[in-house]
Amino acid sequence: MYAREGGDMRRSMLRTAAALAALAGFACHASASQIVMMTPKQMAEHSEMIVAGRVDRVSASWNEAHTKIFTRIDVTVEDSYKGDGRRHVEVLQLGGVVGNVKVTVEGALEWRSGDEVLLFLEPYPGGMFQVAGMSQGRFEIERDPETGERYISRAALTGIELMGTDGTPAKGAGSVEKVPLEQFISEALAKE
Repeated sequence: MYAREGGDMRRSMLRTAAALAALAGFACHASASQIVMMTPKQMAEHSEMIVAGRVDRVSASWNEAHTKIFTRIDVTVEDSYKGDGRRHVEVLQLGGVVGNVKVTVEGALEWRSGDEVLLFLEPYPGGMFQVAGMSQGRFEIERDPETGERYISRAALTGIELMGTDGTPAKGAGSVEKVPLEQFISEALAKE
């Protein structure tokens, strides 16, 4: 009888180990973010503000409950294409580093003071904003060294998989597009 119970116990332990291994596999797979790819026109329709400007300051802090870290990005607006025309916006993003604690969010953007950016923004509580489409609504602005003309290129998206509206991986995801800024804005805001 004891030997039989031992066999049942081993099988039970093996089943438990297999279940835990399966859960671990799901947990690993679940760490990637999936985002529905939006065209610039779709982002423009859903955004409350569209601005071009320069990142002045990037800082991270705990929320009041000390349960989450947020990164706050202060941007001086050079051009406002949609919205109330304000000259300064505050963007909030989940994740960041405070002291010895780092919270990483898949698909989160990296910000540096001095970067020139085009932002499609959605409202966030407290008068702040968040980037539309998680990270799709931020474009780096580059200037032609001879003419000073501004161009945009999509920021590199890491740790995320862009999905089309049909649920399949988006074609062209990850490619870099370089377009004159004013042309890009005209196309995004064009009425059909």
